[in-house]
Parts: sequence; C-alpha cells; structure tokens
Amino acid sequence: MREIVYVFGHKNPDTDSTCSAIAYANLKNQIDSSHEYVPVLLGEPNKETQFVLKQVGHEVPKVVQHLKPHVTDLEINQVGFVKEATSIKSTLETIITQVGRSIPVVGVHEHLIGVVSISDILPLYMSMEGQNFLKDTSTPYSNLMTELTLTTFHGKKPTGNVSGRIILFDDLQDEEVFDEKDILFCDIKTYNRGKTKDIDVGVLVLANVQDKETIGIEQDETRTILITDKSLCALLKVINQTAPIKSVVKKDNLEYFSTYETIDDVKRNMLTSKFRRFPVVDENGFIKGMISKGDLFETRQKKAILVDHNEKGQSIDGIEDIHLMEVIDHHRVADIQTMGPLYFRVEPVGCTSTIVAKIYDEQHVKIDKKMAKIMLSAILSDTLLFKSPTSTEVDEATAYKLAKIAGVDIQMYGMQLIHAGADLEGLTAMEILTTDLKRFTFGDNRVIIAQTNTSDFDGFFKVYDEVLQAMRNMSDDQEVDLVVLLVTDVVMGGTELIAVGPAKWIVEQAFKVQSTENSIFLPNVFSRKKQVVPNLMKAAKL
Repeated sequence: MREIVYVFGHKNPDTDSTCSAIAYANLKNQIDSSHEYVPVLLGEPNKETQFVLKQVGHEVPKVVQHLKPHVTDLEINQVGFVKEATSIKSTLETIITQVGRSIPVVGVHEHLIGVVSISDILPLYMSMEGQNFLKDTSTPYSNLMTELTLTTFHGKKPTGNVSGRIILFDDLQDEEVFDEKDILFCDIKTYNRGKTKDIDVGVLVLANVQDKETIGIEQDETRTILITDKSLCALLKVINQTAPIKSVVKKDNLEYFSTYETIDDVKRNMLTSKFRRFPVVDENGFIKGMISKGDLFETRQKKAILVDHNEKGQSIDGIEDIHLMEVIDHHRVADIQTMGPLYFRVEPVGCTSTIVAKIYDEQHVKIDKKMAKIMLSAILSDTLLFKSPTSTEVDEATAYKLAKIAGVDIQMYGMQLIHAGADLEGLTAMEILTTDLKRFTFGDNRVIIAQTNTSDFDGFFKVYDEVLQAMRNMSDDQEVDLVVLLVTDVVMGGTELIAVGPAKWIVEQAFKVQSTENSIFLPNVFSRKKQVVPNLMKAAKL
C-alpha cells in the first residue's frame, strides 16, 4: 500500500490554492509511484472555486481540519483473537505466540466485546476439579472434540454444551448410578473386553485407538462412541483445558481505541490507565490489533506538500507535527520551519498554478484538457484577468497556452469566472469576510487581511454595516489587533479597504485614512500581496 502525501493550500482556500493542489497532486501521481498524492482543503471552497470544479467536472477535495497523527499511523501489532467459547488451551496457545499477556475477545459477529489475559485464566484453570467441571462451565462439545482430537466412530456427533459428568473407567464406584448425559473415558482394550457394556452413559470416549478395525463394536451398541489415538494419560492432561474462557472475560470498563482517534487523545487516556496493552478497532468495531504505551514512540508523521503558502498562520493546525516534503508558492518567504531539508520552490509570479504548469513541462508530463482548465482558472482568478500588479508576462503566456489546450476563450471565460466569484447575494457578513482570509504578524501586531471580489458595489454597501460589525466581533473574539477587508471590483477598477481594531493606526499611516473613517477606496489597487501587505508592514515599523 502506497503511503499518502497530502497536498493542500492555505486556510480559507481560494481558487489558486485549490486548483494548484489538485493539479500538483495529479502531476506527482504520474511521476512518483511510491506515494499516493491526495489534494485536500483546509476549509470550504468559495463560490468561484465551486464554479471552476463544476465546469471541469472535478469533485471537491475533502476538507480536513488537521493532520495530527492517528492510531492508524502507529505500528499496530497484529494479534489473534478468541471468542467466549474458545477453550483455555487454544486461548493460552494464542497468547503465547504474540507480544503481551492478553488478547481481545470478540462476539459472534467478531466485534470486540472484551479482553482476557493469562492472569485471568490461571485461577479458573487451577480451580477446576471434579466430574462436573465441564458441565458447570458450559463447555461446548466442539471444544472437547478439537482439543482431544476426537472423531465420531458410532452414533450421532454430539453438539451443544456438555451437560453431564466426566467419568473415568478406573474411578468407577460400586453401584454407581449413570445418566445418559454422562461421558465415560476408557481405553480401547477395556471396551473390547466388554467391561463397559452395562454402563449406561450417553457418550463413550475410547483412547489409544490406532486402528478402527480393532474396535469390537457390539451390534446393539446405542451410545455415541468417540475415538482418539491419544492415551488416557494425554487426555487427562488436556481435558480441563477444554473449558471455555467465557467466565473470565473482562467486559466492564473495557479500554480500547479506534483507528480514527488522534495520538494526543490516546496519550491522555493511556496516562490514566492501569493497563499496558489496548485493543484497536476500526470504525465498525472489528479488531485491527493491539497497541501499548511503548508504541507511541513509533508514530509515523503524516506527509504533506504545501502549495500557495508558506506561512504557519495560514497553514493547517499542528503543521509542526507534519513531515513537509515540498513547498510550491509565489508569496514572500515566511516562517515555516522543518526538521529536515525539502524541495522549496518560490517564484515571483502572479499565481502558484503558473509554477505548477511549468513543472509539468519540466517533467515532460502532458497536460490534459481538464488540468489545463483547472490551472487556467487559477491564473485568471489570482491575476484578476492580468489586471493585478502581481501578474507577470510568464502568467499571461502560461494562461494562453493552457487556454489553447482547454479550448476556451480567455476573456469570455475569465469574465464568467470573476462574476461567479463576485456574486455576494445570499452570503452572510461572516461568509463575505471569510471568503479569502489570511493571517499575518506585523511586529507585535496580529493582523487578518481578507479579500473578496465583487461586480456589485451597491449590493455590498447594503450589508456594509453588518460586515463592519462582523469585523469588530472577529477582532474581539480572536484577540486580533487589526482586521482588514478588501472589496475588489475589477469593473470599477479598484478596492474598497475597510479596517477595524486597536491597530487601525497602521492603515491610517499606510493609506492616509482619517481616524474617524473605517474605509477608503483605493483606485487601481487589486493585489493584497503586492499593494496592501507591504504598505501595512512598512507602516507598522514606523
């Protein structure tokens, strides 16, 4: 089974983040057969991205909140398991062939119902004595047949549980009364001498039968006769061990883990447990193995590739616990740290998908129509149809090349794309604010900068007050010093910048906003990365 490598963009994914993850995972799967590359999202896709995926007929990647190690990332020890009716003998044999002194017990549908250990079994085994011990423990006849290697020679094969006494011929007492439920054990020679003829039991077990032809069976024999080539001495050593373990299975307060639980949860539970080994079950309750506290030191890290970001605050929660293999990005180099070397590619272009398309060419992998339209959509979205100052000649040349493969008109498709993402109708204030949200740190100030595109400024200003209040709530609830929303309209040719928070002075310094105002229109401003973030960073240092 190939190991999974997750490919994802930043939180609050936009079209470039999503499409780059899809296209790069597709490329890696074609050039690397040792891993399975899976695109995922760190949030729900926005309207524009949904439009793109619907256009190309691609399913929406799975949304994940974290990639913390799960129980499945441990080296789970495969173990045997037993049932309540399993004999003491078979249970002990199963336990001693594997690590640890306990094993899982399953029910009729092989779902986990309990655990049994050597220390549970020994008192049961040591206390068994007398003729009624198999009856008292409801021992299945199947246990008796299996463990004593008995076969049916005459009469019906016994089924169900033992319901009578276990009697040895040499222990018979004078004038002893027998029952048809009783089982009599004797040697083949004893039987052939006719010494058991008048003993009225339901089942007769003959030992030392090396050849069936030596059995001198009477014509009027009505009892069930079971035979074995083992000696009576050998049978006596094992007979107690045919009893089932049902009475000693621990079911109450059963401690186990599911494959979908995180290692963090497992650690917390193990620290407060008196046990050392724990069963592991899948989502359907079937046994997958057992783990111990020592296994937690062998956790496999999830592997991942980052696209369209390299900043910890914009990435998945717990990124420090992930094995990063690559970063493909077009933003500034930020604060992602790794334990080892990795492939890190950052280029000053307007879109990550531009870089991904270049890698397809470098690896001599043909771009099909579907992938071409996916990467084209990302470029048109991120460069705002090449109007953004982040757009480069490389982006434009790549876009036209992809458009030719995809068979679309750039201007016509580009406007459809922008209008699909610019429709704010039906969105709540918080949905507008979180359409494309990124987090930054400017000195000691924690900053959120969100951006949304629209072709309907009038419609946006109808919900302006609600959006402003949502921004204030976000600043308070998340203890953020500055929240900025960029409402960009390609048709109007600029961006309405709205700002709230204790560090609003940074915006006032950077864009000459009056302290009494919350917003300002910035003509010819389209890029958060190139036209807004650098100015805010510079102002924060003043």
